[in-house]
Amino acid sequence: MAQPRTVIIGISGCSSSGKTTLARLLRDIFPETFILHEDDFYKPESELPHKDGFLDWDCLEAISIPDLEAALRHIRETGSVPPTLLSIQDLNSVGPCPATPSQIADCAARVRAWLSPGQPGSLIFPGAASHPPSEPATGPNPNNPNPNSDQPQPPAKRPAPPTRLCILEGFLLYAPRPHPLAEHVTSLLDIKLFLRASREAALRRRAARDGYVTLEGFWKDPPGYVERVVWPNYVDAHRWLFEGGVVEGGRVDAAVLAREGIRVVDRVVRRSGEGGREKEGEGEVVEVEQEEDVEFGKVLEWAVRVVMEELERICLPRNEVGK
Repeated sequence: MAQPRTVIIGISGCSSSGKTTLARLLRDIFPETFILHEDDFYKPESELPHKDGFLDWDCLEAISIPDLEAALRHIRETGSVPPTLLSIQDLNSVGPCPATPSQIADCAARVRAWLSPGQPGSLIFPGAASHPPSEPATGPNPNNPNPNSDQPQPPAKRPAPPTRLCILEGFLLYAPRPHPLAEHVTSLLDIKLFLRASREAALRRRAARDGYVTLEGFWKDPPGYVERVVWPNYVDAHRWLFEGGVVEGGRVDAAVLAREGIRVVDRVVRRSGEGGREKEGEGEVVEVEQEEDVEFGKVLEWAVRVVMEELERICLPRNEVGK
């Protein structure tokens, strides 16, 4: 049987920006989708570096990049996770979904329409309209009958799909060449989404978490860890994405994003006259407004739209789109 084509989607951003929540919603909205967590590739605690007196879980040196790269290459070739990989992230508690039921339902309906016969999605996922995903956040994914697992299960009595989606979510997935992360991880991602959060929001959300299951047991942030390790590490690792290297309250660099193929939530406002950042047509000026803390329902709507657009670009010949 022919192996499925696998499209790998990266979702990255600072801690507590909504990466895992977004990944799980997209998994439930799109067919043939499963999740890979970067946190499942932590090195043993004894091998973690230290920073400012703390064990540092939030740096590249804490992740086994060779193991993550091997998993991504296996997924690319087979459309499934390595059989030896068991996710401990499934054991972590999940808080309330920040998107409303109506927002989730609207996004699911948009994807169902895109999958309907004659629409672009039906060419990427043939037959998906007759085997739709379950209602997001209310029932098990048909590709994943175990509701406690983000890992894929083979669909019963169905042929291997021509396309599968793997969503890799993690705190550090993008880097510019010649950085080793760019060579071994970033270059393997077909679609790259980046979620922002302000320092205040990140600290508040992280403080509300119970903690994290680890290979050795359980980790709860000690006092000062987020302020002295998590946030500074995020800023240092992502300065290259921002104008002037200013992360907190700054603007992402549009030229860098375009070069790297990274998508970030923007709010586009069209105005007449001068004063905007980009000019599209006669008398029309486009101003791109950036926000750090976008309402999560809007993030979900944006991500669904981007994934559909990118899947059409990747999977369909230009003359097939819009037929």
